[in-house]
Amino acid sequence: MLVPLLIGLTLIWLIGRGTPWNAKLITLAVTLAVIVLIVMLERNGYWPEGWQRR
Repeated sequence: MLVPLLIGLTLIWLIGRGTPWNAKLITLAVTLAVIVLIVMLERNGYWPEGWQRR
């Protein structure tokens, strides 16, 4: 889980090089919130069966 997180953060950093710091921080917070939400949905069994890779 750490590698995809680092890759995502790197992409956000590269895309947002010309943006102000507050926009970068908001983007980072939203991205991390989406990642946590997806992980929580998957762990609690609310993720659709067809999307699981197990």
